[in-house]
This record gives sequence, structure tokens and C-alpha cells, in this order.
Amino acid sequence: MYELLLRTETLLAGLATPVLAAVGLGALVVGLVLWLGGRRYSAVIIGLLGAVVGSACGLLVGQQFSVNPWLGMIVGAAVLGGLSILLKNVLIVVLAVLVFSAVSGAGYLTVVLDRTIPQAQTANQNEPRQTVRYFSGMDLAERRTYMNDISNESQTFTDRLQALLTNTWEAVGPHGWPLALAILAGAVVGILLVWFLAKIVIALAYSIVGTATIFLGVQAALLAAGVPVVSDLASRRSAVPVAFLIMTVVGWVWQLFHAAPKKAGPAPAKEAEPSD
Repeated sequence: MYELLLRTETLLAGLATPVLAAVGLGALVVGLVLWLGGRRYSAVIIGLLGAVVGSACGLLVGQQFSVNPWLGMIVGAAVLGGLSILLKNVLIVVLAVLVFSAVSGAGYLTVVLDRTIPQAQTANQNEPRQTVRYFSGMDLAERRTYMNDISNESQTFTDRLQALLTNTWEAVGPHGWPLALAILAGAVVGILLVWFLAKIVIALAYSIVGTATIFLGVQAALLAAGVPVVSDLASRRSAVPVAFLIMTVVGWVWQLFHAAPKKAGPAPAKEAEPSD
């Protein structure tokens, strides 16, 4: 997990301070809602997610057919937002399965990055230039220089993200197929768990996503304040997964016992009218 967070920190460090502050605060708000209230506000969350995806699709379609971009975004958001609410239960199950699939893949990727790359780096340290380097062996300034190197000095966030993803995939090396199998196994486990323990598993999925979003928000907000918190935790790397696990469990338990969806109570009985 530490190597993945270092890569995220290096990517975010290239953003302007106002952008970092906006991303951090936004992610914190969204993360807190998902972490403690995801199960209660499922309908709102699914509807907003559908609206966001619909607006993006509407923008792309509008560009293809020369339609006003705002009109395309509004129509796309309305259509997909409405469909998302109608198909809420199906989408919640699908998203829960995707979360388990992503967690399984990220967990395997974390193991590969934290254990395999240092050995590869030691074996190739006499080479004049390494294509893939281990971010944990560099400070923030060196990582930013390396990021500029692999992204060909590109200043756009999209290009830098693409370069980082390519670099991470190259770091995984021969572990591509095991990674794919880990993702598939996570999806299968997610399907089985949702099938038998839907409410419990959906609350856990919301807590995982909320915790991850909070971590991202804290990281971005502290970077905006000039504090590279992940780099500062180099000597206490185990604190990161421990904190993630504790927050996930706390959010999960809270949603199970204190944030269940509100049920409509019975309609109050009408008082009998006095007879004449």
C-alpha cells in the first residue's frame, strides 16, 4: 500500500495548490458520506453517480453530433440519473462486486510492488538507466523528476497519469496474469457474498470506498498545505494499512447498526369523528 500511496502522492504533487485544496476538501466530504452514510443514502449516491456518468457521456455524444455541450450534459445526466434510481438495487450489487474485485487486485498489486520491485532494482542497479524505479527509494524531489522523465516533461494531468499507470504496469512485469486472476477471484467472492449477505457486504463496500476516498482527500489537502504526509511516514509504513483497516471496520460497523436506511413508518390512524 505504501508504494501505491507514494505514486499517488507524486502524481498529485504536480497539481497547483488551489486544485489540490479543492480535490482534498471534495474528496473528504464525499468520503465521509460514503464511509458513515453510504448505506442510508444509497438512492441519492447511485442517482448522483448516474448523473455524473450521464453528463460525461452526454458531453462525448454531443461532441460527435455537434450538439450544444451543456444540452448534451443535461440530457445525459437526466437520463442516466433516472435509470440509476430505477435500477438502484441492481447497480448497488454490481458496484459492490466491482469494489471487491478492485480490492483484490489492489491487494495483490500492493504485494508485488512492495516485495518484487526492490529485488529487481538491486539486480539492475549497475545499469546506466532504469526503466522502472522503486518510488520508496527516492525522496519527493527525486520522484517528481522521475515523473517528469517518464511523462516526457508533460504538464497535463492526464498524460502524467497515463505515464504513471504504464510505469506501474511495467513494474508488475510477469505478474500480469496472476493480477488478472486476483481481480477475477475478488469478483467471484463479491458475487457470492452479496448473494448470501447482501446488506452486510454492501455496507462493507461503502466503507472501503469511503475510507479510500478519505485517504485521498487527506493526502491532497496536506499536499496543498505543503505536507507530504506519505513521504513523512517512511519509517512507519505499517501505520498506513493499519489505519485503513481500522477506519474500514469502524465505518462498516457504524453503517450496520446506526446508518441503516430509514423505513417508512405506518400511517397514523385517523381520529374517529364524534357522532352527532
